Amino acid sequence: MEIREWRKLALHSIGMLVFVLVISLAVSYAGRQGAVKGTDSSGTGTSHDPKTQSLANIEHVEAHSVQKDDIKKLGKRYIEIKKVATGQAVSARLDNDYMTRKLTLRLRGRSVKKYKKDQIKLVYNEKGKTGTLLVNWSKLYHKGDSARYLFRMDHVYETELFETEEAFYIVLRRPSEVYEHVLVVDAGHGGSDKGGGSVGWKYREKEYTLKLVYTLKDILDRTNVKAYYTRLDDREVSKKDRVSLANDVKADAFVSIHCNVSDQTETTARGIETLYSSRRQTTVNGVSSKDLAENILKNVCSLTGRKRRKKIKRDHLYLMHHSKVPVTIVETGYMTNKSDMDYLRKEKNRQRIAEGIYNGVKESLQLP
Repeated sequence: MEIREWRKLALHSIGMLVFVLVISLAVSYAGRQGAVKGTDSSGTGTSHDPKTQSLANIEHVEAHSVQKDDIKKLGKRYIEIKKVATGQAVSARLDNDYMTRKLTLRLRGRSVKKYKKDQIKLVYNEKGKTGTLLVNWSKLYHKGDSARYLFRMDHVYETELFETEEAFYIVLRRPSEVYEHVLVVDAGHGGSDKGGGSVGWKYREKEYTLKLVYTLKDILDRTNVKAYYTRLDDREVSKKDRVSLANDVKADAFVSIHCNVSDQTETTARGIETLYSSRRQTTVNGVSSKDLAENILKNVCSLTGRKRRKKIKRDHLYLMHHSKVPVTIVETGYMTNKSDMDYLRKEKNRQRIAEGIYNGVKESLQLP
């Protein structure tokens, strides 16, 4: 082979080698970036994308086709939206934002431009009450081939969406009519309310309460307990709205998750404790707030091996004073204590805490 050909082959080989190296480095960098995005502030566990979290409290329902004769089986509460034309394809989806009591019916198709508010009919056949009690207000928005009906409801409802050739039907049932066990889980603080923090404020309470709630959610999603969450992203929720959700769905239990703190210069306080109120002797199936607090404290400490403090009466706290259902605040450890903070930072430890909370709820509600 001539020298010229050798040079040509060598240059080609070097070019291919450089190309492979560049691709390998790019893949490696992308993997590291993905790993960074997928870990929490301690470098362990999975974080949640805020863009996804912003929809986490919204439950999506797709439309199911039924026959006209089946409408009689819809129950005592539903919203009927008459179609403007039959035989024209219209896709439909219902979004249920239970924290704000808003329902959004999204329609898409050529005929939706003709839809109007006066096509709405409310059916409420309960104790002689009228349909106006169901919806506080409703609005209709058009944009191109899409339309949105917005309804502000008077209560939290579990929904189903049906359609016939003539109409769409939003079926409304109260949680207790659908589920045997209902739980409300509250991630303390959020948004501009950062809560407490570790020494030096490197870690904030609002972040770790949310991590714990997501871990608990993973457990509850595999059970027959219906759980509602006051927040599943970094938003500020008023104390009134948190309690209102628990009271509205008539929860069997209301669990608010927090992290404790002491003075930044006094870091020896550590351990797990629960809070309850004696001002309202609220019980569901004979279970009081004090029972709920005791059962969760016992189970969390048993699984984690962390220092057990006490269940403490706190009559003056807003959640305790206004809750009409059994309620407890779980203080999962002192962020100002190095041992407790190191424990909270690890995902496997948060898993143990979440399992302990669930076991305490399970014992309180006598779940199988």
